[in-house]
Amino acid sequence: MSPGEHVDESDLHGFVDGELDAENRRRIEDHLHNHAEDAALVEGWRRQNAALRAAFAQTVKEPLPSGLRTASVTSLTRSFGSGVNWARFSPSKGASLRAMRRSDTSRRPPRRPAIVMSLVTLLAGAVVAGAALLAFTGPASPPAAPQRVVIEPPGLLAHAQLAYQTYAQDMRPVEIGADHKAELSTWLGERVGFARLPDLSAAGLELVGGRLVPGVLAPAGLLIYRSAASGPAALYFERAGGERPPAAPPKTAPGLAAVEWRAAGFAFVLIGPLAAEVARAASESAAAQAIR
Repeated sequence: MSPGEHVDESDLHGFVDGELDAENRRRIEDHLHNHAEDAALVEGWRRQNAALRAAFAQTVKEPLPSGLRTASVTSLTRSFGSGVNWARFSPSKGASLRAMRRSDTSRRPPRRPAIVMSLVTLLAGAVVAGAALLAFTGPASPPAAPQRVVIEPPGLLAHAQLAYQTYAQDMRPVEIGADHKAELSTWLGERVGFARLPDLSAAGLELVGGRLVPGVLAPAGLLIYRSAASGPAALYFERAGGERPPAAPPKTAPGLAAVEWRAAGFAFVLIGPLAAEVARAASESAAAQAIR
């Protein structure tokens, strides 16, 4: 990007929301590569979007309760009835002003009960004020000892599952489709460091495309695959840290299977609603292609 080109916040929002064409997306990527502050801002927006989509993924699919659609109509009907005859509130032509004043005077409440109620209210206020004063001037209780709260950062599988649940069922699950494999491979190689696009067709998985997602330590890649026998699957990968993959099969959400492994300095998770033998065959094929 030339020094004269300007990137504002609307450009960054369009980049995060996937609304830019290929030329503008590369322009923003070059800008982020040279401006760490904007890159951190974009990464934070992506994390917020991913968390919001995961939190409300099931809620938006629920139908609107029928009670909400009729609540306002029912409330108004109960309050005012099916109709209001406003004519009865207008005096007839023959009614005299004196009669109207007399009728209005007859509806006024007696003054004595009002005075009694005022005195009762003042007395209640005095009692409350006295109790508050006693509470504030009484002996202070010792402050509670501060409790240490330790928040463990989510691991690799949690990131992979969140990314899968956020994007796999989305209307636009990928940023670059499989019809632009060369562009997708170059882009993932520059941003994540891993440029291979494993061919899992032998396991019944067809590549749809890929995108960037937040990782544990750095930006991660997510390749979406389409399965004719089940729902979409995803291959999540990022640079491997010091952690080791679990010896037992990782625990996932109901209906999902996951296989986690390390290869060529990267950590991988294959996740989706796959049968055990399909998940094993696909992960073995992806691992073999990663180290070629």
